[in-house]
Amino acid sequence: MANITSLGIGSGLQLESIVEAYINAEAIPQELRLQEKEERLGLELSGVGSFKSAMSTFNDTLSKLTKSDAFNKQIITSSTSAIDLTSNGSASNGDFTIDVEQLATGTRLHSQNFTSSADFVGTGTLTFGNGTDSFDVAIESADSLSAIRDKINAQSENFGVTANIINGSSGSFLVFDSQVTGAANALSVTSSDASLDSISTNNSVERIAQDARIVIDASDTSPGTTVTSSTNEFKNTIEDITITVKELTVAGEPAELSISQDKENANALIEEFISGYNALADELIGLGAAKQGRLAFDPNVRQVKRELADTVIQAVSGLTGSIESLSDIGLELNRDGKLEKSTFSYENFGSGQQRLDNTLENKLTELGELFASPTGIATQMADMIDGYIGSDGVLTQRVTILNERVSGIADEFSELQARLRSYEETLRNQFSFLDATVSQYNATGAFLTSALALPDNN
Repeated sequence: MANITSLGIGSGLQLESIVEAYINAEAIPQELRLQEKEERLGLELSGVGSFKSAMSTFNDTLSKLTKSDAFNKQIITSSTSAIDLTSNGSASNGDFTIDVEQLATGTRLHSQNFTSSADFVGTGTLTFGNGTDSFDVAIESADSLSAIRDKINAQSENFGVTANIINGSSGSFLVFDSQVTGAANALSVTSSDASLDSISTNNSVERIAQDARIVIDASDTSPGTTVTSSTNEFKNTIEDITITVKELTVAGEPAELSISQDKENANALIEEFISGYNALADELIGLGAAKQGRLAFDPNVRQVKRELADTVIQAVSGLTGSIESLSDIGLELNRDGKLEKSTFSYENFGSGQQRLDNTLENKLTELGELFASPTGIATQMADMIDGYIGSDGVLTQRVTILNERVSGIADEFSELQARLRSYEETLRNQFSFLDATVSQYNATGAFLTSALALPDNN
């Protein structure tokens, strides 16, 4: 049988078109199915990605609200740069005046004069003490003034003494500065040998060690309260406040200190919470829309909406104050599932804005507990969101599975093409036989027709 490379040449039949029709009938439905599957998975993957992103953005807001001191910020001001003030967040509001009468200092000593820093002093041991700590430095006969300085500064047990050399018109001398301040921490230098007295027991005191001293709320009618400290830091002199003095105040012009709660910070956090919650709610509404939502009727979308709403509505357990729910601070859900300040006034409670204002004015600690306690609103929501977008979260795993399915479509296309090539080969083999057979029949028919058409010579 002849080897026919193009179907239909021998038979005259449109066999190539027939094979193509068979292939298309097999291929087109399956290709459309795979394309639709790819589009469907791509749409779902896009929707889940937006879902995760929206939850992550809201979680960033929640991370601010879960901090124990989020609502406990304070505004502390001083009328002068002579004082720095910090609070642990629990200080009561108040106004004070502070006179800085004395700064804490450490001892400063200087030795007797020498011809130069290269002079040798003697042999023995120098002992430096400040009442509670001490350290020794061994001095050898070959040690110059410079070498002695270096040994003191390099001593590993040095508690804060710095040695320097001053070179002046009258000669060179050692200076010892103690960084340990306070009257009880005066620096002393003694020696084991009289040859070292010139840099120890015979030192001159250039600056004595003294305590810092401040006077709080002095006035024409009251001497105020005098407080001393061995350092320039006063902790809890005003409860929950640390005062650091840096310079003396001018007599008769005390520093004016004011402590107040940072209501603006707390209000900004509440507004950010409302905005973040509603942005997530909008995203969930759009994703779950029945006709155009990329995740229409999705169970994860419905579940998150339900869990968020439950957290907003329910009271928080384990709180000690009068605030137990978002309703207590004036927030509630509207018909669209959005968070807003209540427009209704309840008896003895006022409108939503009034309840929020009252909370910001008088109950910032309770507000912090409502959000940041172990069972608080922000804590609950953050834990819930982590269950969806965390490393093992529902949506994280879902994205992984969807990506695997999308990648698998390429394999399905490859498998389909392989099956179609095999199918085409089978069809061509079958139709090649038909083409050859019909071609033979045509040739035989043509021969017979030609033979029958010859004239009969008999």
